[in-house]
Amino acid sequence: MTDYNLMNSSEKLEYERLAGYYGSLDSNGNIIDEYYRSLYNQRLLRSKQGIDSYWLNEPLQTGFTQSHNIFAEGGDAAFRYGIGMTYTQTNGVMKNSSRDILNGNVQLTYRIDKFAFTNQTNITNTDVENPTVSFSKFAQTNPFYDKYNEYGEVEQVMEEIISATSGTQYITNPLWDFNQSSYDKSNQLTFVNNFQIEYRPISELRIRGKFGLTVGRYNAQVFKSPEMSEFLTTEVLKKGSYNESNTKSSSYDGSLDVSYGKTFGEHTVNAIGGMQISENQSNLSIFQAIGYSSDMFSNPNFSNGYPEGGKPSSSISRIRHASYYANFNYGYQLRYLLDFNLRSDGSSVYGVDNPFSTTWSLGLGWNIHNESFFRQNNILNYMKLRYSVGNPGNANLNAKMANSVYTYYTSYPNMFGLSALVKTWGNSGLKWQRTNEQNWGLDVEMFQNRLRLNVDYFRKKTDPLLLNIDFPPSSGITSVPMNIGAMRNQGVTFTGSYIIIRKPDMNWTVNANLRHITSEYYNIGDLLEKYNEKGRTNQSLIRYYDGASPTALYAVRSAGIDPMTGNEIFIRKDGSYTFKWDSADEVICGDSTPDIEGAFGSSFYWKGFSINAIFSYRYGGQAFLSTLFNKVENISDVQVKYNQDKRALYGRWQKPGDIAKFKRIDDTTVTNMSSRFIADDNTLELSTLSVGYETTTGKWLQSIGASSFNVRIYGNNLFRLSTIKEERGIDYPFSRKISASIGVRF
Repeated sequence: MTDYNLMNSSEKLEYERLAGYYGSLDSNGNIIDEYYRSLYNQRLLRSKQGIDSYWLNEPLQTGFTQSHNIFAEGGDAAFRYGIGMTYTQTNGVMKNSSRDILNGNVQLTYRIDKFAFTNQTNITNTDVENPTVSFSKFAQTNPFYDKYNEYGEVEQVMEEIISATSGTQYITNPLWDFNQSSYDKSNQLTFVNNFQIEYRPISELRIRGKFGLTVGRYNAQVFKSPEMSEFLTTEVLKKGSYNESNTKSSSYDGSLDVSYGKTFGEHTVNAIGGMQISENQSNLSIFQAIGYSSDMFSNPNFSNGYPEGGKPSSSISRIRHASYYANFNYGYQLRYLLDFNLRSDGSSVYGVDNPFSTTWSLGLGWNIHNESFFRQNNILNYMKLRYSVGNPGNANLNAKMANSVYTYYTSYPNMFGLSALVKTWGNSGLKWQRTNEQNWGLDVEMFQNRLRLNVDYFRKKTDPLLLNIDFPPSSGITSVPMNIGAMRNQGVTFTGSYIIIRKPDMNWTVNANLRHITSEYYNIGDLLEKYNEKGRTNQSLIRYYDGASPTALYAVRSAGIDPMTGNEIFIRKDGSYTFKWDSADEVICGDSTPDIEGAFGSSFYWKGFSINAIFSYRYGGQAFLSTLFNKVENISDVQVKYNQDKRALYGRWQKPGDIAKFKRIDDTTVTNMSSRFIADDNTLELSTLSVGYETTTGKWLQSIGASSFNVRIYGNNLFRLSTIKEERGIDYPFSRKISASIGVRF
């Protein structure tokens, strides 16, 4: 809970008073309206009586995960088998959240003469339960309300507020909803079978065929009890709801390839050619029912029907791929290396005019350490230069992107049949998004292979890009997929490791990696100006301009808060100052891509004991301060009644002369995007820490008939240092995990 900075009871009351929730104040700071003055005094009395409820701990528990695995194998040189089962149960950090996974697998291998047959079968059943009340409901509940009444019971309504404009408002208890008979659960059953046959007529030649089949079934059910607070003012026959979705999916993947490899004196040759086909399809059906008189029965038979105007819906998706590929590798004296790949990929995702795309890549390598002029020494032991060039494609897109989608209207039958309207226009000329990529690399090993360094520099050009372009509402559709613009990327990656201690029973290694990337759009022109205009209207930070980074953050520059008025001062493009925000004055105020990012760590081993630590870091990038933007400012008249970040009270301007970071505390109007909400995002995090012990030689192993034993304790996200403080986990709380495992092999 260290990432949350919410107000206590007295702070929240003071914030509400200053923010104008109780109406205007007189010259002495007293509430003028009699009703709201009485309401404030009632709440103030509760606060002075010691009511300061901490709601965040109520839905939480200590998360616990247990996993058990058993695997048995046997056979002989011709036939081998393996049978295993794994059970994993996870209770989440929120109550009523869990995940149970049961997996069974069978592995069979049979060899006869020059043939080898392998079959792997996996069956997995997953049951998931999710909370029906989000964590944010507890975070926004005010601390001056009691969780329980004087009898220790949870009441649904904690307070009623009568408003002349909006009628009676009910302040409800999230614990009431949390304890109802509502549920959000799902079940997934997956069957996966992979079969492979391999034939080697001679040692250098291999013919291999693979076929994989996956069948899945997914069911999700969400029931909301009629006693839930969201139905408090709903008419009786419409209280409660039930949602169910069912998905049936299947896919297959088949491939056939022929490979050949042989060494001819100083020449080494490897070649492979083959083809692959695949299909993925799914069938989704959804329906909703409303109107329950009791939460004792959630079956749809006990509902009163569909929502007004509602009916069941369904969708079918099918994607097919076909690929033909060839690869050739050549090496001379282990000094000069060449690798060439050629592929032709077809996908139903793209239009009928461009279903196939041919891609290729070429790689060259030079093992300098194998040259005759390279003298063996104890300093530089290995050196390799690498270069590659190619143009990979991308088919990971919506299955219906290239095709027009129609919506049929069954409510209006006519003599000609069903009526249909275009929901989404397809694009039969849609092209593959293709990237031309070049990479230069250097690999070095030094000091008897203790130090290893890898440096890569890459350049990418993606042309064309694939974007959904908005269409005017009068066309009856919202967008159409089109190939527009292009993007350049270039960057440097570095990886290094050093063995500090290298002994038979002790080893200590440190390692680090670093990445620096820059990107920019080009060939866009004014085609995406509508996107930019929408971004300015919706307070988005992303824009599409030639020469600009795709992760650049756009906002109007801010000179801070005026000490005399509490209003924000903006800086125009020409450098002049104004109190009026204008989207035309926006400029680049940062970039979410950091200057450098990566990880570093260390591993230590001694006589079976080991410890490993991995840290991640990022430096030089910027980020949007969403907590400040949404919970310190942009607090509307409605949102004032919820608990807020302490900075909404202590950081906002209250009177003339205040030097504040945030605008007037009584200003509940919309705050427009400015550079005040963009800050440097420098972070250091301990991603993983593990400590363990493993042995295969312990004398006690023989007494239990075991061949090895291991035990390990590890934790994730154990600490985080950042220049930005923000709430992590709004709907579900962020958690740090400590895990332990024990393994015995017989």
